[in-house]
Amino acid sequence: MKVSLAALAHNTGILSGWRRNAASFLFGVCCTLTLAPFHLFPLLIPSFTGLFWLLAGAPSRRRMFWDGWWWGWGFHMTALYWFCVALLTDIASFGWLIPFALFGLTGVIAIYNGLACWLMSWLRVRGLRRVYVFSVVWMCVEYARGYLFTGFPWNLTGYSIGFSDASLQLASLIGAYGLTWYAVLLGASCAFLYEKRGVLFAASVWGTLVLGMIWGGWRLHEANQIPEEQRYVDGVLLRLVQANITQPHKWDPKLKMRGMQEYIRLTQAPGLDKVTHVIWPETAVPYMMQSGSSLTKLLGTVVPEGKLLITGTLRMEGENEENWRIWNSLVVINHDGNIVGSYDKMRLVPFGEFQPLRDYVPKEWMTPVGDTDFSRGTSVQKLEWPGLPSVLPLICYEVIFPEMAQLPQGRPNMLLSVTNDAWFGTSTGPYQHFEMARMRAVEQGVPLIRVANTGITAVVDAVGQVVSYMPLEKKNFIDARLPVSHNETTAYGNYNILFTQLLIIVMLLLILSQRRRAKD
Repeated sequence: MKVSLAALAHNTGILSGWRRNAASFLFGVCCTLTLAPFHLFPLLIPSFTGLFWLLAGAPSRRRMFWDGWWWGWGFHMTALYWFCVALLTDIASFGWLIPFALFGLTGVIAIYNGLACWLMSWLRVRGLRRVYVFSVVWMCVEYARGYLFTGFPWNLTGYSIGFSDASLQLASLIGAYGLTWYAVLLGASCAFLYEKRGVLFAASVWGTLVLGMIWGGWRLHEANQIPEEQRYVDGVLLRLVQANITQPHKWDPKLKMRGMQEYIRLTQAPGLDKVTHVIWPETAVPYMMQSGSSLTKLLGTVVPEGKLLITGTLRMEGENEENWRIWNSLVVINHDGNIVGSYDKMRLVPFGEFQPLRDYVPKEWMTPVGDTDFSRGTSVQKLEWPGLPSVLPLICYEVIFPEMAQLPQGRPNMLLSVTNDAWFGTSTGPYQHFEMARMRAVEQGVPLIRVANTGITAVVDAVGQVVSYMPLEKKNFIDARLPVSHNETTAYGNYNILFTQLLIIVMLLLILSQRRRAKD
């Protein structure tokens, strides 16, 4: 067994040509299958052990970059294929972009993975230490992906740890980026199983996962021991409305009023008298809203006296096309039609809500943004809306950024994520999006209320357990109580980036130690 495994490692490392590229590509595909909705967590082993073997046998730095790039292309192409589903919503206008999105854009994102492997070639570390360094370098590059060029931290490797509620609790300690380091370490730790010390090393690394899951199970047990009457906020009953409006229907001038009427119909279903707040998803109101307009008066009549409607909409200021400003917003409307709270989205989607390099891109190449970019909101902060504990709103794309839920003025008592995932269709996109949102709740120790146009709509408690759930493409509503936040701020909530910084310091110490040994 040991001999055959050593031979497999050697033969993998000396692959060349298309066979080497194909192997690296397939290792990346394996990583996709560790994420939602598949959660085939053990595939981390072939994914990162295989890549590690390739890098160990790479003849040059350039080859190491391309090993990482082919891995990244396999991963991102299969994990982000829903880019094409979004373009299919208007195939006549944007169908020609599908090859560029599927092959080109995913190839650009794969450069990050290539850089991680290229950086490894400059770090002269040998043996088992190389596994540690590999996982830290990978995490650092993924961290850069979350910030550079507006950032795109979708499908960090750490989300593979969310395969169970117990394992997900580790996010409360080290967050999504810390789990990215840990997931890569778990996968690559099996690279030396053909050696005795490699077996001990892998056993120790995977043993920490077992201990972590035991601790996570205990944490869930403690949360579930809280008496039922103490698990929820008194006097709050939410109606989460999912009208399942398709993307073409949603913005068709002849049909969009009918879509809004569907939200009204579901809102006014029996039981509304017991509800305190009705929540509609992102851009559920597909019209430009201005304070004091007839539209807000109409929406106010949707809920009875004393109730509030929280809805996603497009907010506009300005008198004509020359000075218009448009925001993707969330507004709180009372029965009198007054806006008593609002939030403007800060993190905008490139090509979806603003056109990068607008001055240099031909008009015929413009994406659905058109001639006008959305404006950015001014700040992210916890808000006090009538009848609710402090709330942090996150509109669609914003929830994938861990730092968006980390506020300097202290954590809120609930996260409210509204989204329109109709762009994704029934692809893996909505499942990935939901799992990323769920991790924000565990990281901060606060409940998450998620309302989506076509799904997934859910209530998640402060330890990540799904309390209520409405699947994709279902037209209905959920009446749900609001779970309470965790009594104490989580370790990740307290220290946030400190863990990442410590890992970088450890990596540098290992490198210095290895170089000193080499000199001796």
